[in-house]
Amino acid sequence: MDLPDAKPRNERDETDASLQAEREKADTELAKARSDVDADADRVVEVARERAEATLSEARDRDDRNMAVAGVAGGVALGVERERRAEDKTVALEQDVADERLRAERGERQRALSALLLLEREATDDGLLVERARADETVATRDEFLAMVSHDLRNMLGTIAMSAATIATRCRARPDGGVDAEGARHAERIQRSTARMNRLVGDLLDVVSLESGALRVVPEPHEAADLVKEAMAAFLPSFAAKGLTLTLEPPATSIVLAFDHDRLLQVLANLLSNSFKFTEPGGKVTLSLARVGADARFSVTDTGPGIPAARRTTIFERFQQVTKDGRGLGLGLYISKCIVEAHGGTLWAESHEPRGAALRFTIPAS
Repeated sequence: MDLPDAKPRNERDETDASLQAEREKADTELAKARSDVDADADRVVEVARERAEATLSEARDRDDRNMAVAGVAGGVALGVERERRAEDKTVALEQDVADERLRAERGERQRALSALLLLEREATDDGLLVERARADETVATRDEFLAMVSHDLRNMLGTIAMSAATIATRCRARPDGGVDAEGARHAERIQRSTARMNRLVGDLLDVVSLESGALRVVPEPHEAADLVKEAMAAFLPSFAAKGLTLTLEPPATSIVLAFDHDRLLQVLANLLSNSFKFTEPGGKVTLSLARVGADARFSVTDTGPGIPAARRTTIFERFQQVTKDGRGLGLGLYISKCIVEAHGGTLWAESHEPRGAALRFTIPAS
């Protein structure tokens, strides 16, 4: 199963949606502005006509009064009335012609503006396609370079780790029967540092795989309790060395799930590493597994400083950390979230400040 190519597509979808929203907003504002201009123009014409009609009406009323005073004969008045009706028809016809001409001009302006907008949008879209092609080429080059560098780094780190293991073994069992405790401690420190570097390189490669849609999960039926026991056994020595208590709360009954063993073990390792990093010596970390409805819920809780409410969602984003202490790249929880979601599950954080945090995720039992 390929992990969904979520990030690039989401970013592009968001860009396209944002562009579409901006276009719709511009269209709405343009339509409103055009409507306002047309309304203003109509109002100007209407006011001018009202004034002209008022002036004409006043002039006619004045003429009627003058004719009445002068005692103009009825036949003359009737002729004047016919002339006025003819004038009114002529004015009405001229107004209709003017209105039709105005509508034609507006339609022509609208067609010209629509054609101009279409040309501008086509040019914008062409520019976006060119920029996307360049970006894709840049990303592909970056990913290829990173993959080669990471491969070489892992080879060198592997050599360092094997040499450190050999040194540690010889320091613990010298040919003369003695033990070089200090040398063994230095060798173990080298081993821990190389392991941490190897994890960082792995995180970078996973992010590249996530961005390219190449990170795969292969679900197979497994006993979930065996997975948490394996994670517990792997971390117990380092927790004990730091003075932390690591306890396991297994499920009451067997829980068989379809999941990618190595990937979910990676998720548990990231969550346990997070608690290990933030819990002070003397603290307690609990790894638990339980069935909740149709899901299996994995939890890692600790007695550390807790997670601020504003950070409980952002910590699952790339390069985001609870504290900027330089320990790690801020990729572990992001990768974990992507892996869990690829299994159809959900990963989230809970906290009761100022002490204690819980990182939980669910995997569907079906």
